[in-house]
Amino acid sequence: MSSLLTSAQLQLLLALCFMAGEHQLALAEKLLNSSLSSSEVDELCELISNEFLINGIEESFEPNGYGLELELLLDAVNRGHGQGR
Repeated sequence: MSSLLTSAQLQLLLALCFMAGEHQLALAEKLLNSSLSSSEVDELCELISNEFLINGIEESFEPNGYGLELELLLDAVNRGHGQGR
């Protein structure tokens, strides 16, 4: 699935996983090996979605620049849903 991500998206995902802890870092490693299960893809999507809700929207509930990056990352991760099973 990592081939579906741009280099910037991969770096963003790795940064989010690093901040989230050891388990998420293991998911990032599995992502690089294209060996994520469907439930693990769901975990990554939840991580991205939570970050979006905390830091990716303005008071008007519109996405800010960072939020737009997160939306694209979420789309890219979701494209890989079902791969690596």
